Amino acid sequence: MWTYALSTTEEATAVEVGYQRQKPYFGDPTRNINYSEGDLWEMWQHVVCAGSELAFARMVGKKHFVPHFNKWKSELDIPGIGEVRYSFPPIKGLRYTTRDEDDLIYILTTGGLCNKERRVAPDWKGPDYVAVGWMYGKDCKKDEWKYNEKTWYVPIEYLNRMETLPNAITE
Repeated sequence: MWTYALSTTEEATAVEVGYQRQKPYFGDPTRNINYSEGDLWEMWQHVVCAGSELAFARMVGKKHFVPHFNKWKSELDIPGIGEVRYSFPPIKGLRYTTRDEDDLIYILTTGGLCNKERRVAPDWKGPDYVAVGWMYGKDCKKDEWKYNEKTWYVPIEYLNRMETLPNAITE
């Protein structure tokens, strides 16, 4: 239950959302603090992360969910559940920052579109996203997990198992 491969249509949605998330920053490194690798890299990261939100929503039965863009943290990634955090390999753990909220649920995902795979017709299925674990924001802030003054990374072994996730309401 805690893995999901996007369909070709869902993958196209993730690409569109990733593009839209990066679009306001195109060609202007001064507006994007993470611009060190350029617009293409930043857009690709947004695509992978939008794909993880879409995959997780499908894992919990939200069949009509579409990831949002340009909401600037004004809406939850997955309404009624929480925030989805993606980790590119090597996995540092679940990221929590001073901009996040203590009472929200944060879910760690990995895999998916960060992996390039050849596909075979007629299936065309992409690589699986995996939901690794979850934690409330307030529980992420332990000194031993502090990365810097604004960020914590909770190691995978300390995350709650996905089977214990509250609010996993299906549509």
